[in-house]
Amino acid sequence: MSYGELYLEPERNYRNPVNGRFMKGHIPANKGRKWSEYLPKRKQNRCARGWANLDLHRCNGGGPNSGRPKKPVIALTDDGEFKYFSYTDAAARYFNGSRHNVARCCRQNHLGTLDRKGVVNTDHKYLGIRFYFEGDNVWLDKIKK
Repeated sequence: MSYGELYLEPERNYRNPVNGRFMKGHIPANKGRKWSEYLPKRKQNRCARGWANLDLHRCNGGGPNSGRPKKPVIALTDDGEFKYFSYTDAAARYFNGSRHNVARCCRQNHLGTLDRKGVVNTDHKYLGIRFYFEGDNVWLDKIKK
């Protein structure tokens, strides 16, 4: 560009032409302004009501008692000794396993699985240990007397 030539920067497009969203780095026109500077009083009241509704009805993770309740688990070794855990994740951490597999083992021992002979098997193992839900009475027959 030589001296004396007029240079005009290309006009920037602040919106994505595909989806119409603002591009990264776009600074909104109302940034740093107060509502009274760009909204009439009636619209300020409507916005305030909207923000109050958002605060009132905002999702906060479902509450303190949401989700599936934890079930106590009993880990039973082959020699008949057992260990109590308050939930599957605690048992998995103790034995360096997966909580999903511990829960699967508990479910299979709870319902029992049919083997080839048609007999119900409640001796399913994970990491060489049988896991049972505490509420099942199946594990009581298998502990060392």
